[in-house]
Amino acid sequence: MITKKVPQQKRVFFQLVVLASLLSPCAFAAPLEDISLSAEKDRVVATIKLSGPIANVRYSPDKKGTVLNILLDKLPDGLATEEWIDNEVRKSPPSHQIPSFTVKTNLKQIQPKLIIEFSREAEYTVQMGRDGRSILVSIKIDQTLPKFDGKLPTLPDIKPLPANASDINKQAAALMLQGRNAMAASEHFAAIDAFNKLLLLPPNDYSQEGQEWVGVARERAGQRDKARLEYDLYLKLYTTGEGVERVKIRLSQLGAQVLTPPPSVTAEQRAAKARTSQSLSYGSISMHYYRGASKVDTRDTVSQFSNPLSESTFSALDQSALITSVNMTERFISEKYDNRIVFNDTAFANYLQSQSSRNRLNSAYYEVKNRVADYSIRVGRQSSTGGGVLGRFDGASVDFSVTSALRVKGVAGQLSDYAYGEKPVFYGISADMGPVTVYAIEQTVEDVSDRKAVGTELRYFDATKSAFSMFDFDTSYSVLNVAMFQGSFNATPDQTFNLYLDHRRAPYMSTRNALMSASTAYLTDLMQFLTEEEIRALAAARTGTSNLMSFGMTQRISPKWQVGGDIRVSNYDGFAASGTIDPATQQPTLAGVTTVTPGTGNELAFSPQLIGSNLFSSRDSTVISMSYISSAAYKAKSFYVYSRANVTDKWSLDASLQLYWQNYDTGVFMNRVMPMLRTAYQIRQSVSLEMDAGIEISHTDTGTQISDSNRQFFSAGFRWDF
Repeated sequence: MITKKVPQQKRVFFQLVVLASLLSPCAFAAPLEDISLSAEKDRVVATIKLSGPIANVRYSPDKKGTVLNILLDKLPDGLATEEWIDNEVRKSPPSHQIPSFTVKTNLKQIQPKLIIEFSREAEYTVQMGRDGRSILVSIKIDQTLPKFDGKLPTLPDIKPLPANASDINKQAAALMLQGRNAMAASEHFAAIDAFNKLLLLPPNDYSQEGQEWVGVARERAGQRDKARLEYDLYLKLYTTGEGVERVKIRLSQLGAQVLTPPPSVTAEQRAAKARTSQSLSYGSISMHYYRGASKVDTRDTVSQFSNPLSESTFSALDQSALITSVNMTERFISEKYDNRIVFNDTAFANYLQSQSSRNRLNSAYYEVKNRVADYSIRVGRQSSTGGGVLGRFDGASVDFSVTSALRVKGVAGQLSDYAYGEKPVFYGISADMGPVTVYAIEQTVEDVSDRKAVGTELRYFDATKSAFSMFDFDTSYSVLNVAMFQGSFNATPDQTFNLYLDHRRAPYMSTRNALMSASTAYLTDLMQFLTEEEIRALAAARTGTSNLMSFGMTQRISPKWQVGGDIRVSNYDGFAASGTIDPATQQPTLAGVTTVTPGTGNELAFSPQLIGSNLFSSRDSTVISMSYISSAAYKAKSFYVYSRANVTDKWSLDASLQLYWQNYDTGVFMNRVMPMLRTAYQIRQSVSLEMDAGIEISHTDTGTQISDSNRQFFSAGFRWDF
């Protein structure tokens, strides 16, 4: 087997992208932060971490399937709103215990969702993570071997296992059979993946056969150079057995010199190395081009100031961009350590004139995790894992176990999501005591106190109930930044209730809030004219408060259908005017002027849903959603239907339709219709092509003017998993 490492070309590309990422900020984000796996009893738990808080997670099918749809709500996080990139795809880390899977985002629709596709049917449960921004998918380990129909004499036979066979041999047998099935179906890249996983196991009864057949799979996949390397490695490791002559013949047919095994390389040495350490490299690269064009026809319906009625038409190319996403993970595993290098970057190349390109380095860190001493250190760009840290940062985090019931974590760094002005610097400490976390954090910007807070996170999880709550109190401003609770309760196996309560400052209380509407991005400029206390008073005046309550229910009504619904009440308190006018110039001072931001009053939303799965095949899903919104400013209704199916094993098709109507209290009326079609084709195990297209037709009537707009858009691209 060839140890999977990032080739030199990838390493150079990696370095260039990192350099480019550090040079330009942006205000958009890839929603999928990370996917990690951990073993728990008879299950593997996949933790899908998102870049913002979520709630009201529900899913279908509810027990097992090959396609899992996870419906969710995106919540405000107290920071500047970031646009989540849609159609982001992440592949699961390698695992021989569960089917591999991909996670795809579909978050800009009326009903946000994640689509998880397993390589074969899986049995699972889904629940919210402990940090309010992650989802836990517990996947049952498949203890049975896949079935294989038909016998092909050129493929390896699977020896019957004795009753006392080791777990390693059982895993190896399953992987050997998986590779054999893939070879029989001419899925050579799937076979390579299975044989490689087998060879990463400690030495077992199938190691020698696996080394031979990974070469055969590569040869049949057209990877002749890699096949030569695999055969050459086989002859270095093994000198006896019926496969030796076969490998020599295959190697000679490939035009390579047959090498005899040097005495310094033995199977025992390879076995010793495999027992002590291994290296895994995996990730993906995707490129998608987006293009959109709009046309707007406007006509007057009422003459103003005795002017004649007028008509106008405006059309323009409003989108032309290439989005490139790169994520790589290299993992080093031994009996003592489990270390990782992680890189995730998204580049937005804008081809419209006068509009700039952007780049977002989501993560680039090195993590050392000591299994024996039970500590971990992470250095580089990383995402917040709680403890009062507000977003992505460049720095270091350290956590270690003091006792079996107490874990301490320290963190320090510089927030990276600020595009202008000085970036805040912070340090903090937290302690995990079972289900309770307490923390304290201090943050400064330009040597001015920006945020001082203490807080706690409380968690509860069992088979039928889960709850997560968070409280963050700013001791410097003496205000409650966040008071949040979300929980779920499975009343019966077919019925689930969700509750979400949220009170928070929007944005979070911070001295930097004084710069809102200011004509400078630096507090030191303001301090030339204002005292620190005046700046702090200005920051408090420019910070609003939001409140949200949501209650939801999901009920299974048949093996293929679920009904659900949410009732949501929200409001924003707004804030008073602030800032001053220079009497000499009658212009705003450097601090700027903010006008009164009125509160929204209570907004009520009701959203029933009908969710179907496996209606026509084992891989289709359908979501039908409606909503009604009522507020002091407007009333709105919407209808949304989404359906997804796999036309073949390699070809999937998604279709959706959105209808939206809105009436403002001022008399303005608008409606919108948006059909959309998306398709993906798997060229081979690791490469897929993706394309979508749609049209958005809207009509707006203000009473004196009517506007009809038509926007057409499409995207096309590819993804390579390695």
